[in-house]
Amino acid sequence: MGMQATRSGPVVVAWAAPDPDGRDCPAVVELDQLDRRRAASLPAQRRREFLLARALIAGLVRDVLPGSQGWRVGSRACPRCGERHGGIELTGVPAVGSVAYTEGLVVAALAPSALVGRLGIDVEVDAPDDVRDRDLSRLLGASREPVLQRWTRIEAVLKADGRGLLADPTDVRLSRRTATVAGGRTRYRVMGVSGPAGFVISLRSEEHTSELQSH
Repeated sequence: MGMQATRSGPVVVAWAAPDPDGRDCPAVVELDQLDRRRAASLPAQRRREFLLARALIAGLVRDVLPGSQGWRVGSRACPRCGERHGGIELTGVPAVGSVAYTEGLVVAALAPSALVGRLGIDVEVDAPDDVRDRDLSRLLGASREPVLQRWTRIEAVLKADGRGLLADPTDVRLSRRTATVAGGRTRYRVMGVSGPAGFVISLRSEEHTSELQSH
């Protein structure tokens, strides 16, 4: 599966499958020094996914902000330990991004920072798994919404929030079109993603007030 993309509001989402022949993704974006070391230290499969995510981000920058030069993608500092192995961080380009991984697929999202302040995306394989679904239902509580879809919505919110699973997933308050995290003031917009069959993808963004009012 080559790179495919779709748009949801001001956000563009792209996805692709890692090379089944085990080859690394070509270097289409210049990593910062820390990410180069991080990529070199990863097991082969994880390294392919990591480089593919950076390649997807590079493709989105070309599409959303054509002509951008001298920019780099790196990793944010982890809120727990301070090491730079958190979500992605873009420098030298007016954009925000997020990436996610699951078995057989890598997804990336990008939006101009003039329109979006925070961004989070999550993906899971949509396959029967009674143990997973039971564990998630026990964690999240009863809901009419399919538990896997609810879980990806929560994870996307927590990625946008910046704390990931350092925050309690049950602190996320979901409605049909918005979400908040207990104790915070940020209201995230819910956006649907029509991705490839067999996967559930959820996207959350903090859009600037003027943009929200214009819709």
